[in-house]
Formats: sequence, structure tokens, C-alpha cells
Amino acid sequence: MILDIIVPVSTDIWNKEVELEAEKIKSPGIQVRVTSLTKGPVSIESEYDEAFASPCVISQAEELEMNGSNGVVIYCFGEPGLHACKEKLSVPVVGLREAAVSMAKILGDRIGVISTIKSAVPRHVRALKHEVHKVVAVDMPVLDFVNVRELEKRIEIKIQELINYGCDVIVLGCGSMLNIDIKRMQNEYGLPIVIPLSAAMAMCEFLMKNNLKQSRLAYPFPPDKEIK
Repeated sequence: MILDIIVPVSTDIWNKEVELEAEKIKSPGIQVRVTSLTKGPVSIESEYDEAFASPCVISQAEELEMNGSNGVVIYCFGEPGLHACKEKLSVPVVGLREAAVSMAKILGDRIGVISTIKSAVPRHVRALKHEVHKVVAVDMPVLDFVNVRELEKRIEIKIQELINYGCDVIVLGCGSMLNIDIKRMQNEYGLPIVIPLSAAMAMCEFLMKNNLKQSRLAYPFPPDKEIK
């Protein structure tokens, strides 16, 4: 079975790392394909970025389905084009945010999310509303996440801040928070930390293996019409 991961940005700098992480956690019999966009924003840090990425994500998802995909993960916490893809595709489509937050709800009662830059916080608060207790930011642009040690240091500061707010489970609020020593942090701070890729892949694989996909009552096919 083929599980496709769409990195919805117009750069492939994350593709190899995402593929390596996906290969570590995939189940036997699952083939992972990781692709990015040919055009669109180089990172997703605002509603504006999401809006520009969405049409490209939808087109790419449709093409992947035609090329044998059995399930699609949209690899961004902002989930550009997610609901449109759920309408259009006949295979399960899973977003990072919905998967990670759903997993966190199983693990605790007061969810804290660690996002990227400060201006990204309001859009996640709007999307999550009453689902999480607190959203904070490492105040670091996504393209700077290649400095893993600095990112890790800032994440730890925010973990402690969320604990002080009363959170009992943490969600990393960006797919590009890679190569972080999560096991050490969980042991040190004594609470679960949900990695979005792990949650999204686990859910997508489950749907694929059990022949489940988005409800057509909730996500009816879009009307057939000319789009100019």
C-alpha cells in the first residue's frame, strides 16, 4: 500500500528528512512517497501562505491518487487544502494538526501546542478553539529550524512554560520540528510529547488497512462544473 506525504511548500529541503523519519515508523507493507510542491510559498506561517499553497496541494493530491496512492498525509500543521482534498479524493486524507491533537486527547486533558513564530499563534487558536489549553511559539522562522540545537533549546523553554500553564500533554505544532530528542524531553519533563508525523502516519495507515475514508455525508464530492 502506498502512503503519500505532501510537504506543501515549494522547496524540497525537508523531503529527505521527512522520508527518513517516515521510513523509521512505517508499518511493514507500507510504501512511503514524499513530495513537495512545484510552486507556492517556501514555508507555511500564516493564513495567507495556506491560501496560496492550497490549490497546489489539491492538484498534487489528485495526481497522487491517479498514480496509485492509498492514503495522503498533508505534512503541515496548518493543513492547507485538507478539507478540499477530503471532498475530492476517494482515499483517506489526514492532516498533521487533526491527527496530533486527536492523539493528544487520548493522552491528557490539557493540551499545549508549540508553534513557530508568534504571528502563527492566532491562526492555530482560531482553528483549535476549545480543543487545546494553550498555544505558544518558539518565535523562530521555519526555515531556521535547520539550527536544531537552537530549536531544541527553545522548545524546552516552551515545554516548561506550558507546564506552568497547567498543560499535561504537548503537541509539536510544526512538521519541520525534526531531529529533536523527544525521548529525553519526555523523561525529563514527565509528560507525553506528540510528534505530528507519527500521529498522522499511524492514523492514515489505520484508515488504509481498514478500508476507511472520510464520510461522504461530511465530505460530499464537489459538484462537477467548469473551473476557469
